[in-house]
Amino acid sequence: MKKSLLLFVMGLFVCSGIQAQIVSSRSVGIESAPQRPSETIWYLRGGLNMAGFGGDGAEGMSRKAAYDFAIGFQKPISTAGAYWGMDFGLGSRGFKADETSLMTNNIKVSPFTFGWKYSITDDIQIDGHVGAYAAFDYLGKIKAEGESVSMGDWEDLGMDWNRPDAGMNIGFGIWYDRFNLDFTFQRGFIEAASESKAYTSNILLRLGVAF
Repeated sequence: MKKSLLLFVMGLFVCSGIQAQIVSSRSVGIESAPQRPSETIWYLRGGLNMAGFGGDGAEGMSRKAAYDFAIGFQKPISTAGAYWGMDFGLGSRGFKADETSLMTNNIKVSPFTFGWKYSITDDIQIDGHVGAYAAFDYLGKIKAEGESVSMGDWEDLGMDWNRPDAGMNIGFGIWYDRFNLDFTFQRGFIEAASESKAYTSNILLRLGVAF
């Protein structure tokens, strides 16, 4: 009887040791698992565009209040905060000069954006980014001396307007949880009109929300 009891107690110790070893191995496996980047986020962003033109041919042109709206995504490429993304939306460009003003509306796409988010707290992040854009003007008007002329008739005014536009975006923003305040400078590389030496120069101030 004593011998059977002794064997039973020894068996309990052996089982306990095996169980402890299994739990320890699982704990080590969990702790050593590599950290994965957070999931892709989609966002809506829109707001004010202080539209203007830069270059040698833009002297005397001042900025004109316009708009910019986009839907896009940001996909993490590292656990350190780096990401890439794309967006698609509606934009505008234009200027004011004395009694003349011009405004166009366009479809735009940013085929790639690379950025980096730095976390200040669990809810607040600073977001720096750079990328490219392409746009196409589908509608526009120019007003001069009280008259308004649509884009389709600009050739009659001697304007050889280039509807396509492309250039770069560079900016930074602040995220608070799902909400974003973004500041972006947009510079075009295509002359607004042939031999005009004037290029898109937009300043975007937009609010966004991630979902």
